[in-house]
Amino acid sequence: MLAKLEMIRLALAGFFIALFWAWWAGRKDGIKHIEGEQVSRRIQSVKDRKEVDDEVSNLGSNDLDRGLNRWMRDDER
Repeated sequence: MLAKLEMIRLALAGFFIALFWAWWAGRKDGIKHIEGEQVSRRIQSVKDRKEVDDEVSNLGSNDLDRGLNRWMRDDER
């Protein structure tokens, strides 16, 4: 009887250890995935920023003024 309880206890311990290991491995994989997405978003942001900076630097002063006027308010507050 005691040996049977010992075997059940060991089986449960093994089950919970395996369950914890699977949770931990999934958590680590999820963190790596999220960090990879963040890095790719940062790289894309840098590329987008460079494109906008290049586009603005290639504009003439009149074109730049015309583009900025749509962001400026006409009335004085």
